[in-house]
Amino acid sequence: MAVDIAMTAVLPCLMAYSLIGETFHEAMGIVMLALFITHHILNRAWCKGLFRGRYGAYRTFVTAVDVLLFAVLICQPLSGIAMSKHLFTFLPTAGLSATARTVHLLLAYWGFVLMSLHLGLHIDAILKTKPKWLPFAAGAASLYGAYAFVKRELPLYMTLRSLFAFFDYAEPRIWFFADYLTIMVLFVTLGYGIGKALKGKSK
Repeated sequence: MAVDIAMTAVLPCLMAYSLIGETFHEAMGIVMLALFITHHILNRAWCKGLFRGRYGAYRTFVTAVDVLLFAVLICQPLSGIAMSKHLFTFLPTAGLSATARTVHLLLAYWGFVLMSLHLGLHIDAILKTKPKWLPFAAGAASLYGAYAFVKRELPLYMTLRSLFAFFDYAEPRIWFFADYLTIMVLFVTLGYGIGKALKGKSK
């Protein structure tokens, strides 16, 4: 639980990139990598069970999301290290930074969406009890999150129609984090809803 909470907290900080400083961003990337490795060590039974049992609609979708997220969270730190300007400048990565930057930008936003979906698909295991007000709060936050998703131009970054992430340095940081938190809620809610629908379909 502590690892899951820590990964959820680090994710919006990583999305802030230059708003939090490039050195701090690189350090947070290393923290996320360490949490990711720890998360998979703690959940190693999932890896062992991949080729066991029957795959219905729900398990197929969950596994597809998890495998894609696994690939992103392996490639993302590698591309980050290849374009590092502060913590890994001693590595011989000259000539890789341009390609690494494009890969890093693309995977950053897909990873953000996939991690949020992943959280939604597994939220039942995290929240044993859910307050009655939670669906209303999640619904309201998701509506705004859909607006923020477009306003923050995530579709452009996820399709590489824009190769540069825009940050408004005059904007109060709280609004940036509020928008990204509601976008997270949007995809957590979508993941939860899709999971419930596919469980019903499997039955």
